[in-house]
Amino acid sequence: MTTRTLLRSLLPLAASLAFAGALAQTAPAPAPARPPSPQALARARADSAARASGIDSLGRTTPGRALSDSDRRPADMPPRPVLRPAPAATASANPNGPAVPATIPGFWRTRAERSGWRQTSDYDETMRYCRQLEAGSRWLKLVSYGTSGQGRELPMLIVSKDRAFTPEAARATGKPVVLIQNGIHSGEIEGKDASLALVRDLAVLHQRTELLDSCIVLVLPIYSVDAHERRSRYNRINQNGPDEMGWRSTPLGLNLNRDYMKAEAPETRALLANVYTKWWPELLVDDHTTDGADYRHDVTYSFQHGAGVPAPLDRWMSEAFEGRVVKRLTELGHLPAPYLSFRRGSDVSSGIDFTNSDPRFSTGYAPLHARAALLVETHMLKPYGDRVKATYDLLLALLEELHAHPRALTGAVRAAEAEAIARGREPVAARRTLVLETRTTDRAVPFAFRGKATVWQASDITGTLVPRYSSAPWDTILSLYREMAPTLTAQQPAGYLVPQEWSAAIDRLQIHGLVFRRLAKAYRDTVEMQRIVEWNAEAQGFEGHHLVHVTKVALERQSRAFRPGDVWVPLDQRSGALAVNLFEAQAPDGLMAWNFFDTVFQKKEYGEDYVVEPLARQMLAKDPQLAKEFATKVAADTAFAHSPGARVDFFYRRSPWTDPDQDLHPVARALHAVPEIYLVPVAGAASEPGTGARH
Repeated sequence: MTTRTLLRSLLPLAASLAFAGALAQTAPAPAPARPPSPQALARARADSAARASGIDSLGRTTPGRALSDSDRRPADMPPRPVLRPAPAATASANPNGPAVPATIPGFWRTRAERSGWRQTSDYDETMRYCRQLEAGSRWLKLVSYGTSGQGRELPMLIVSKDRAFTPEAARATGKPVVLIQNGIHSGEIEGKDASLALVRDLAVLHQRTELLDSCIVLVLPIYSVDAHERRSRYNRINQNGPDEMGWRSTPLGLNLNRDYMKAEAPETRALLANVYTKWWPELLVDDHTTDGADYRHDVTYSFQHGAGVPAPLDRWMSEAFEGRVVKRLTELGHLPAPYLSFRRGSDVSSGIDFTNSDPRFSTGYAPLHARAALLVETHMLKPYGDRVKATYDLLLALLEELHAHPRALTGAVRAAEAEAIARGREPVAARRTLVLETRTTDRAVPFAFRGKATVWQASDITGTLVPRYSSAPWDTILSLYREMAPTLTAQQPAGYLVPQEWSAAIDRLQIHGLVFRRLAKAYRDTVEMQRIVEWNAEAQGFEGHHLVHVTKVALERQSRAFRPGDVWVPLDQRSGALAVNLFEAQAPDGLMAWNFFDTVFQKKEYGEDYVVEPLARQMLAKDPQLAKEFATKVAADTAFAHSPGARVDFFYRRSPWTDPDQDLHPVARALHAVPEIYLVPVAGAASEPGTGARH
């Protein structure tokens, strides 16, 4: 008997056995257990042997085993009949969350639903449930897109009515791709349970199937899988359930929602290289749970807006998401709000600072690829089941929006891509200005805040006033600060030239899906080099680094030679803004900020005082302007005046013996494109639409 025939024969048995088991879990408590019968012991021994072979008694792969084609449901098998048990009474009121609809068979309920919202599944059970979903629908495919630091498979569910289970097939449909990412902080895990329930309802139970006519959905049930398994009831002190939850950072101590630009964690590298820059989702949804103040709003959101955001994406988020999806959430009984970060900590009266994120965050990263991203944050003190329901309803409302306006999102993304490509080809440098950092202005709009009556009490523990929240409602109008103003801009060059020895930088180009080409032969040109004039490094470590902040840069035009194998990065591509954010010295999440180029700050040679001192006298005698500059610095800078070494270095660095590459960013800003004759030929045609770069 073939594996395919065996699976076909086992599936009906699997359904009946698992359904019976699920009903038993929800049935009244049984009588005291009797000793197991010989038949039961035989079945247990058979199950144990089956698990050792890698297949359990229901024909499913053992948790942790790598996925293979033979483990999956055959593609030509007809859809499984929908299980329709006799109607059951609706569950009684549950303080942990809403009642689970009686129409959902026990076999298909998630751990969260079966436990009355007290528990969430661990990694192994989640993988079993994903395989169960895949076996139950021709519209689903479970794939692994990489391996975690501890060796776990990174799972992704592909949901497509067209069975477009590859990036190429998805692009051929013309439908938007939505990537739903859960558990980037694995203690904040309601997104997993909401997404799995939504996939089940749409693709297995065939509820609201029309919503899958207009999009393809990618679901990461758990992104930070290793952190998910560091389970404890003590992981999130500020959070109300589930009983146990995962941890915030990976075993390496990395926060994956600070890793998008530097891309160090294996999970990040797998996501960016194998999912994001292969499927190119039009929308990324990143599900979280808040920290912070207490209030009645149950779900909040954030996205990039205003200055520095591609205008088509800005309009779509404003009109489609805030204009229609948020309204739909309200109709579904929720109290949505912009992400409630107050200007002064927990002081609600200070107003809401609805700001933008740096590119290290998911929502700051996606627009650099000309794509939309949405942060979803349910409120940590709401019951776990209510948080799952809020996330579920938001995802459902998003799919409703895409179904009602099927071309709006793809149109916005295509327009944003075209905007990026056009900026890269703009001949006038002044029109190539790119915003690198923003802040909220002091201009506010009113927002109807639904809070809780609060008393601030002096504490001899903290030495400050501590809020005491009551259950009484407190409604007021707050100032919402959402207008964004640029605080740092850069004039985008024609492209960047990266010397091949800076291999870590070139590695990040590959991970981020940027178009680049190698030089085929030696090339020399006049380029702009960034001289770092003023900088500082944070003393406190952050994500395993000491962030470098460059506060002043001087652009120097130099004739530079480049070797065969060096890299040319054109900026007339959809991800041109990402390249700028990687290579500009002052970019807040650039490679210089993350210590990729720290060696340029290190002094390799120096001058002895008895050698430099007579040279300095000659320099002062020949250059009155230098003498004036030295005298001014001695008078104005006390530390400099009292440092013999700094005074000697002042002259050494202005002498012919200084290292010309010290404090110089190693990546060159090109004034024009590298001629085709110097580049390694590209095999075949240009890449898919959106890459833009001329070959």
